[in-house]
Amino acid sequence: MLGLYSVFRAVSIFLRIIEWAIVAYCVLSWFRPRFKAFFLLRQFILPFVSPFQKLSMKLMRHFNAPVDLTCFFAIIAFQIIDRLWWRLYILLMYSVR
Repeated sequence: MLGLYSVFRAVSIFLRIIEWAIVAYCVLSWFRPRFKAFFLLRQFILPFVSPFQKLSMKLMRHFNAPVDLTCFFAIIAFQIIDRLWWRLYILLMYSVR
């Protein structure tokens, strides 16, 4: 079952990379950078963050808040997905026995 663990670990590492890329993008966006690496980072995280933009915009309008929480929602979602991913692994390990 080491192969199964390796697959689950690789996906978990990828989820962590996405989370840290979102955090790095958020921090860098405060300074309005103009270098190419920032735009490449933005292109990388955009597919992962864009599903949460609609929810963030609704909350911003409802509460009349000037803060975009899209990245915050994306990070929380990826953490939940990671935890569910490892629970699936545990369920698979117990079903094999």
